[in-house]
Amino acid sequence: MKRAKLNNDKITALYCRLSKDDGTNNESMSISTQKTMLKEYAKRNGFLNCRFYVDDGYSGTNYDRPAFQQLIEDIRNGEVATLITKDLSRLGRNYLETGTYIEVFFPNHNVRYIAINDGVDSIDNTQMDITPFRNIINEMYAKDTSRKIKSALRTRRLQGKYMATTPPFGYRKDENDHNHLVIDEVTAPVVELIFSIAEEGVGLHTICNRLRQAKVMKPSFYKNELFERFNDEEKMYDWDTAYVSKILHNPVYAGNLTVAERPTKTMRSKKREYIPFAEREIVYGTHEPIIEQSRWDNVQKIMAERPPIIGDSTNGYDNIFRGIIKCADCGSAMLAKVENKRKRNNVLDKTFYCCTKYRKFGKKACSAHNIEARTVHEVVLSDIQRHAGQALADRKAMVTEIAERLNVQLSSDREQQKKELRQYKQRVSEIENLYAKLYEDMTRKLITEKRFQMLSARYDSEQEELSAKIKELEKSAIADREQLSSIEQFAEQISGYAGITELNYKIVHQLIDKILISEPVEINGEKIQRLTIHYKFIGALETLE
Repeated sequence: MKRAKLNNDKITALYCRLSKDDGTNNESMSISTQKTMLKEYAKRNGFLNCRFYVDDGYSGTNYDRPAFQQLIEDIRNGEVATLITKDLSRLGRNYLETGTYIEVFFPNHNVRYIAINDGVDSIDNTQMDITPFRNIINEMYAKDTSRKIKSALRTRRLQGKYMATTPPFGYRKDENDHNHLVIDEVTAPVVELIFSIAEEGVGLHTICNRLRQAKVMKPSFYKNELFERFNDEEKMYDWDTAYVSKILHNPVYAGNLTVAERPTKTMRSKKREYIPFAEREIVYGTHEPIIEQSRWDNVQKIMAERPPIIGDSTNGYDNIFRGIIKCADCGSAMLAKVENKRKRNNVLDKTFYCCTKYRKFGKKACSAHNIEARTVHEVVLSDIQRHAGQALADRKAMVTEIAERLNVQLSSDREQQKKELRQYKQRVSEIENLYAKLYEDMTRKLITEKRFQMLSARYDSEQEELSAKIKELEKSAIADREQLSSIEQFAEQISGYAGITELNYKIVHQLIDKILISEPVEINGEKIQRLTIHYKFIGALETLE
């Protein structure tokens, strides 16, 4: 090493850095080991006025480290003569920025740089030629480590492990397994409340207002220390629409985990890439849900169907049928139109539905399909009340009646179906035995080969026909069982609405898939308009006039 004239008035900076990426179990990399090495080197080579700058737990891929930034500030102030590190990687693992500091910043401020183990000394030009390559190698090591860490984290997430430090609102970490979520009995009811309000089809602002009026505390205030420090009612109940939206979109509440929501773009950048909700990779069934999957899916559908600006609210009409009321002929949505020229007290009596396609393109696209909003409300309410009353009075009879309408095989028919299935399977087994005996007779020359081929072809044809019948019966039996289960689900769900006297968004969207409105037709001098309700689980039962 070349000797240089030492400036004893200025600082000899001894910089140490260590992060988890560097391997904390390696004693040769520890902060104490670095300090000892740097101190001995400085003493042996006559460097005086030494001062340590230590960043413990900071990555070398970026330079936003407190001790390093203080060092840079001291260099700018002209206080540093020499900077010594254990090796180049302690200074940093980003070869572009590290090279800029070594080749531009330090020389411009008359700072001599030494990396002991790499044999780098800025006053020795022959040693400096290899320095850029060492910096590139250090960055390659950092990138490789970053890839390995990301891969390990991804593997654990795919196994259903929750890897974040803080559990989502409504959950807490399992005491026996910190990578598993369990329901928090204190905060989970708030999540349930938020989803219940969302099911009514209201917007995020309305949800926040409801929470504020009910004096439901924001998630951050459930932490005791924050509650005691900021016992401010205005802040405690001031819910944010973005946070409510995040809760409603988060699959964690249905018992699922996302693999990655906002991954970093590159190792150097702290900026995170946003992945849309629909494109996120999901691991299902990782923990107990607060909200059942069907309810969670329904809320996603409600939010997706809700327009950014609700025109109905300005007119005073709450369009509870939005997204499900459609034109029976062209399939487009029916637009709710409030006609304020009508001299009627109730906004419901001023409102009618009209085919959107007709409104946009006129008669060449479709016809108007106009229908009074009150008519839709009354017909749908009456039909729900009728089915709900039947389900409450005699659910079994209702299930039987709907099954017969939908041509679903009931128990008596299924017995006949089972009998036929047994007979077909028995005959297939008999044919197998006959075929084996036929082959044996041919080998023993009891029948000719021509006779064998003729009979075996007949058996093959019969067996093929029977196999097709068996497959059709089994498929039909499965379909009937599934359909019957759906009818029973419908009966159970609708029975809960037996006492309703008016409709709301939640009731309509929990029970109905779509409502089709036909164009009015004249029959015997009277105009008739047909309305078909397609219920969830069972579809359309009848067309209402």
